[in-house]
Amino acid sequence: MTLSSVARLVGAASFAALLAGCTSGVSLPAMPSMPSLPSLSLGADEAAQADADKPKSERVISAADLAEPGPLGDQVIGKGNAPVTVVEYLSLTCANSAKFQAETLPKLKKAYIDKGKVKLVLREYPIGKAAAATAVLSRCLPQKDYFKVVEKLLSTQQTWVAQEVKPDDIYNAVKFTGIKRDKFDECLTNQSINDALVLVKQRGRGFGVSGTPTFFVNGKKLAGAVSFEEMQPIIEAALANPAASAPAAQQPQSQQHVSANPA
Repeated sequence: MTLSSVARLVGAASFAALLAGCTSGVSLPAMPSMPSLPSLSLGADEAAQADADKPKSERVISAADLAEPGPLGDQVIGKGNAPVTVVEYLSLTCANSAKFQAETLPKLKKAYIDKGKVKLVLREYPIGKAAAATAVLSRCLPQKDYFKVVEKLLSTQQTWVAQEVKPDDIYNAVKFTGIKRDKFDECLTNQSINDALVLVKQRGRGFGVSGTPTFFVNGKKLAGAVSFEEMQPIIEAALANPAASAPAAQQPQSQQHVSANPA
């Protein structure tokens, strides 16, 4: 699915919101009837970030630094001792994050994750209040539902992403988990989880993240709509140099939630 086809599918207004969800510095206002929801924004200077649509290779970050989990722990797809670690910073309102989930991740799972060669670490980098609210929600729900909720929210962006938080539409997307509406409303505005996600986003910014999705393959940074074909040679190079992934492999298993099948 190309971005132009996404635009035709969801309409110009919704597509603009999806693209805004990939770029830091954008603040999507909450609905007047809802409690104020922080956008997890870290400053207007993030708006000067490079075009998130264009994949690019950047500086290499220490694998040991990347391996340290955030205050909520990491969400991991794959085996904890996989030699290559791919860290993804994503925003649930970002069209490119949805594109990776739909097109690149299935190939990555088949070629590497299911074979124990790669593990994928998901970290939240919510951009805008709708992304902040759904990131908080995904962390508030039971752990067993995390990957299913993330996948559902990404695949149904056109039904809930807008220039404001839409609680009813978000609830319709996640009610398959069995969550009751009163619990949903509590989760959507959970301040302690929000505060923890602020720290996750701050740490990501320290690694040079300024838009989504941003990936680190054993520390090597890639940003934007990265295809499997673009990521594969970097993974192969990392597999050929297993010593480089040793610091990441030392991450305590108790800090990870490992799943080989998020679906």
